[in-house]
Amino acid sequence: MSKMKRLKDYLFPAIVIAGIGLFAFSGRTNATGADYVYDGEPEIVAATFSSAWCSSCKILKPRLAEIIPDFADDPVKFVEFDFTFGQRAEIFEQAKDEGLEDIYPRFKGATGFTLLVDTDTGEIVDMLTIRHSKSAMRAVIAQAVAAAERKLETPAP
Repeated sequence: MSKMKRLKDYLFPAIVIAGIGLFAFSGRTNATGADYVYDGEPEIVAATFSSAWCSSCKILKPRLAEIIPDFADDPVKFVEFDFTFGQRAEIFEQAKDEGLEDIYPRFKGATGFTLLVDTDTGEIVDMLTIRHSKSAMRAVIAQAVAAAERKLETPAP
C-alpha cells in the first residue's frame, strides 16, 4: 500500500471528525445564563428550545444572551434545551430538574423560541421569538417577573 493511500485513509476520517466538532461547538452562544444565576428560588424559568441548525435560534439566542445579565438580580432562571443531536433522555431529565416535565413533551424537538414559565403554577406566561427585539424581550421578561412577584405578595383569601 502506498504511503499516499495510507495518508488518505487516516486524513479523511480525521477531517470529518474535526468538522463535526467545529459544527457542534462553533458559533453557539450560551442562552442558559450560567454566569448570571439568581441566588434564590426563581419565580420564572426562561426555557430556550434550540439547536445549532435552527436559523431562528441564530437570531434569538444572541439577543437573549445580551439581555440575560439585566436579570442577574431578579428571580428568573435561564435554561436551554439543545436539540442539536436529537431528543435525548438527558434533555427530559434536565426538564424534570427544572420542574418543566409537564411542558416539555408538548414542545420537545421544536426550536427557535423561549418559554417563560411560572415556577409556582407551571403555566406558560409568555413566549419569546425572533419577532421580539431586545427591548421587547426585556419588557416581556420583566412583566412576567413582576406578575409572579405580585402573586406572591397577594395574600390568599
